[in-house]
Amino acid sequence: MSSTSLIEFDEFCELLMPLGALNSPSELHGLLCGKLCGGSLLSTEEWLTIAWDVLDITGQPNAEVEEPVLALYEFTKAQLDSGDYGLQLYLPDDFTEMEQRLQALSQWCHGFLTGFGSAGIDPNAEFSTDQADSLRDIAAIVQVTIDEDENVKEERGEEEQESDFSDLVEHVRIIALNFYEDNLQDINDGESKDAKPPTKTMQ
Repeated sequence: MSSTSLIEFDEFCELLMPLGALNSPSELHGLLCGKLCGGSLLSTEEWLTIAWDVLDITGQPNAEVEEPVLALYEFTKAQLDSGDYGLQLYLPDDFTEMEQRLQALSQWCHGFLTGFGSAGIDPNAEFSTDQADSLRDIAAIVQVTIDEDENVKEERGEEEQESDFSDLVEHVRIIALNFYEDNLQDINDGESKDAKPPTKTMQ
């Protein structure tokens, strides 16, 4: 596992605010996971270009913002490569309101589908039944919203809502890990064939 660490989610958001970022770090992380799970390899320059585009910033990024964006790639790749199912979705912490966490999870899933779909997968490739079902599950979570009916909220209770949310996050996490594992041989083959100089790659 890489020694690179990630800054807290809220801290990352604060760094992005002066740049006018319109999209969430969760969507960026989802897109990154989608690309990696689809077999993409990105140079530093490619990743930064993608990141600024996804975040939809209007300001000029500096080193203070660039560093956590680069760390996000390195940390995520290390988690996926670790073999211990250690991937963690980049989402707001548990003290954040449930509505915001659900929105972030929805954004993560949207990013994943975008990244996976743009990873250069053979358009004629056939997915297994499990893979197709998993992609449908991800697409369904993109549409998830918290129920605003106070009666329903009261019936379910905070603990049950927390449990349901944790189950969703875990389901998405395992889907991503399974896709990466399924495509691992292709990814390894790509690394051998298309390896770039160490100073320019995000390995």
